[in-house]
Amino acid sequence: MNRPLIKCAIYTRVSTDHQADSTINQEAQGREYISRLGPEYDKTDIIVYRDEVVSGYYTSVFDRAEMKRAIQDAKENKFKLLIFKEVSRVGRDKQENPAIIGVFEQYGVRVIAINDNYDSLNKDNITFDILSVLSEQESKKISSRVSSARRQKARRGQWGGEAPIGYKVNRETKKLEIDPENCYIPKLIFDLYVNHGLGTFKVAEHLNGHGIRTKNRNLWGRVSINRVIKNQAYIGNVVYGTRRNALQREYDDTGKMSKKKIQIKIDKTEWEVVEDVHEPIIDKETFYKAQKILLSKSHGRAPRRAYHPLTGILFCAKCGQGMVCQKRMYKGKEYRYYICKTYHKYGRSVCSQANVNADVLEQDVINIVKNELNSIPADKIEITGSKTNDIERLGQEIKKNNFKKEKLKKDQIDIFNQRELFDESTYQQQMLEIKSQINRIDEEIQIIENQIKVLMEQVEASSALDYLIEEVKKISLNDQEKLRVLLHDIIKRIELKEKHLQIEFNYDFR
Repeated sequence: MNRPLIKCAIYTRVSTDHQADSTINQEAQGREYISRLGPEYDKTDIIVYRDEVVSGYYTSVFDRAEMKRAIQDAKENKFKLLIFKEVSRVGRDKQENPAIIGVFEQYGVRVIAINDNYDSLNKDNITFDILSVLSEQESKKISSRVSSARRQKARRGQWGGEAPIGYKVNRETKKLEIDPENCYIPKLIFDLYVNHGLGTFKVAEHLNGHGIRTKNRNLWGRVSINRVIKNQAYIGNVVYGTRRNALQREYDDTGKMSKKKIQIKIDKTEWEVVEDVHEPIIDKETFYKAQKILLSKSHGRAPRRAYHPLTGILFCAKCGQGMVCQKRMYKGKEYRYYICKTYHKYGRSVCSQANVNADVLEQDVINIVKNELNSIPADKIEITGSKTNDIERLGQEIKKNNFKKEKLKKDQIDIFNQRELFDESTYQQQMLEIKSQINRIDEEIQIIENQIKVLMEQVEASSALDYLIEEVKKISLNDQEKLRVLLHDIIKRIELKEKHLQIEFNYDFR
């Protein structure tokens, strides 16, 4: 009795980088390979799966229509041999490739990648890992070509994308040039923020109240104001590399992996900044003052909308309730004072905290803040230069480690390509040793990155303290709005007991 022939299948895929390598050519190569197999294989009734033009790196192999059909057919025993031209036709993801092979093996399917000399019957896991890494590296190169072109444009001072408000893109030079109709808007934003002490919410409120809209005719908000204030285009710079594409893998309850492209913020130390490539709208002194203000506010709570400087941070130590500011007229003159909410609502029998003159209390708080700032050790304020040098040095160490890592990966690939020169034990030992070295380098890089993070926090704190010292020197009780913003940035909580103040700061001044 004759045994049934083993059914065969061929999977083909054309991506954007290999469109000349058609599915027809891949199918022909697969059929030719099957024709040279033994008589137990069915060489005529061959199933062919064709997936067209999809990115191998950012598209999950499990999401391709024909791959889904192939998996379902394997589950239903419609074939027992699956042919790929090469690993990259499976996918360009070193985590997905072994997974997809495992799926077919689970259903008893033998998998062959012709050009890579891979056969799941003679599986060498390290070999397959290397092939997958090579394939993923190539796909990353393809995905980075557009980014590389954008980087070159940035280095020439050319602008990519929509121009920020106040500018327009010159069609010939591709550079930014000032839009005379709207350049007043960023000027107004910086003026209100830096010179008038308005927070981002108040700036947005001012613009909206005067009928000024964003470039897309939308209302202004904190986010859109922040975006303008942080944008180096306004001082004539083009910045590239603030974000990069990355692959995010997610697993469902069955263990199936899906992936999507996400954007990750890049550390400022790695940005590429091309300076003075177009006419600025904002002078650099004003711009960097704005950055210091932003940095300072990032360390404290968001400014309260209450008008009086201490409302929201002043509490009664006796009952724990907040204290609010009220006004009274006496002999034709207005007086302000802070009053405990409990006392105001229930009287002295419930809380005996007396009312406090607002001007006196606010001046006392300012004096305490000044004393705290004056007591800051000089080396804590002057930390920026040395720490910046340390950050640059550590950044170079990361680059050196990455260079070592890439060299080890190259060694790994070289050993793989010459594996016939080694016995199996030596080959496996060398590959595992290199893998161990790569893991150690990854651990070292992680340690250095943590050190850089700590240093960056110290530099930011130093810069913020420097800004606060300068602002407190200039502060006046007459400028209630600016005083409120500044005190809310510096102070987390004030407790008042009789006339004694206990202040908790948002900063470590020691």
